[in-house]
Amino acid sequence: MCDFMQNLQTIFCKIDWTAVAGIWMAILATIALNTWRRQIKAQKYVDFLDELTDTVHNFILSMSGPVTALKFAKISIDSYSHVYKDSDDQKNIGVVEFIKKDGRDTRESIQKQLKPVRPILSKMKSLVAKGQILGIKNYLNCQNACDMLEWFFNQIEAFSSIIGSTNLYWENPEVQKTLDKILTVDSEQIFKNMAEQNSKYLLFAKQAYNAI
Repeated sequence: MCDFMQNLQTIFCKIDWTAVAGIWMAILATIALNTWRRQIKAQKYVDFLDELTDTVHNFILSMSGPVTALKFAKISIDSYSHVYKDSDDQKNIGVVEFIKKDGRDTRESIQKQLKPVRPILSKMKSLVAKGQILGIKNYLNCQNACDMLEWFFNQIEAFSSIIGSTNLYWENPEVQKTLDKILTVDSEQIFKNMAEQNSKYLLFAKQAYNAI
């Protein structure tokens, strides 16, 4: 027993405790570094989601002006359509008369409402592209929701562009098809669809926050 204790004591005496301490310090430093990296990564995700969520919220709020301008434009078109009736030879007479008389002013009114939305839309698109490299789970849901929000903006912009084109050849079948398309752009439907896409985005954001 004494020999065993003496041998054990000899072994302990031969151990380079400075080296052992150095190894343990290296292990602890590695653990601390990995923890720090995880915290930095988590904070990076949180900061990104915060900024994107704020931008999406601001975009939806700022779209109130353009959608309202669209609503009043459609009301004016309807009033013209009640006065100017279509015939067998001519379609969309009310729309054409509206464009000839009030089209340019209406386009300017809508574009004025769209102008403050553009930088917000650009920021949202930039953030969505940036988020692709972060590896966030279910990120496609975020992309789809934001793409749809952008599409609503593009719908209104296309509407204003056609409404402001007073010198088109109205008898051209392709022009008539274009008029038919813009008449389907509906303000109430856009409001409803934006609310739906907002809900989809918020669901994604909630799941993303919970996963951090």
